[in-house]
Amino acid sequence: MRPPAAAPPRLDVLDGLRGVAILLVLWYHVWEISWLPAPLRQLEFLPETGFIGVALFFFLSGTVIALPFARAALTGSAPPSWRHFYLRRFWKIVPSYMLSIAVAYAIGYAARQGGAGLAPDLLTHLLFIHTWFPASSGAINGVLWTLAVEVEFYAIFPLVWWCFSRARWLTVATSVAISLAWRLHAAACCAHAGIVNLDQDLPAFLSCFAFGMLTASLFLEAHARWSEPLRSTVSIAGFTAGTLASIALLQSLYAFRFANQWAALWAATHRDLLALSFAGIAFGALLSPRPFQRLLANRPLVFFGAISYALYLYHQMVARELLFYRVPQYLGTPQNDPLWQREFTIAAMLLAVAIATASTYWFERPVQKWANRRSS
Repeated sequence: MRPPAAAPPRLDVLDGLRGVAILLVLWYHVWEISWLPAPLRQLEFLPETGFIGVALFFFLSGTVIALPFARAALTGSAPPSWRHFYLRRFWKIVPSYMLSIAVAYAIGYAARQGGAGLAPDLLTHLLFIHTWFPASSGAINGVLWTLAVEVEFYAIFPLVWWCFSRARWLTVATSVAISLAWRLHAAACCAHAGIVNLDQDLPAFLSCFAFGMLTASLFLEAHARWSEPLRSTVSIAGFTAGTLASIALLQSLYAFRFANQWAALWAATHRDLLALSFAGIAFGALLSPRPFQRLLANRPLVFFGAISYALYLYHQMVARELLFYRVPQYLGTPQNDPLWQREFTIAAMLLAVAIATASTYWFERPVQKWANRRSS
């Protein structure tokens, strides 16, 4: 029996969350170079833990790719074909990815990052398996490790969805168990050496994708079946609880920052809780009344969500190139100069946003439109 009809839900809060994720990552990577303190002491934990935006990206990816399949299952309609799924993913990910690699080599950035060598670095990156090999994992452009994790999840998504559609809670629980076991093994075996390499593989983030899929499924069911007052009450409570939990988790991560390999060791035991807090935020925001949704679905955050992929690909490259070419100029240790810290931070962020905007609207979007016309 089909659920009662409901107005199509607004999903722009997911774009806003994507904007939050990229702003956290951008702030973190620029802070890594400038060491510019946050404007308020109470916010110091944000730039120094901003790398958790990557886990939020993976959570959102699980949510977004599961939505059309969950909607089809709920309404009894035909799901997207796997051909359609992979073509959309290919044209969204690969052209911009390849362009960023070409740019990294063209400006000499890739050559300064080290690696296994031109041929193995290129081959492993083209196959999206560069995280499997420590020598190539951070080569060309260090941020590209996340694309390997993303594409590997796409590769197994048909199997994961098959399991999820038949046993939703068991699939999520199994994903969390696999992810937790992988990270705990990494912490036990490599706490003083290579835990970061193991923490940049798909199993370490499997729970983030799984909680994203669960959020998509539960949201669509709640939107279709719950009354508006119930949706409003539960959504605001979920959003508030998820937000408070995320802040508390980030503060605990920040307090752990002086430990050896602190980020990966903290993630070994806390990442699943972080993903669960993301689920509370996203589920609550998706179901909440429209005025409340504006906390995330506002123009600035949606804009950053729109350019987030290009901004992710280029922001670290831009910041490191500015430092390499001494823009702004500096003598000695620039991080000891507050004026340089501010000027560098502003220059790096503005230039990265400008390049990402141009790449998004002059390359990424036109390529996707061309691909859509070609396949229609």
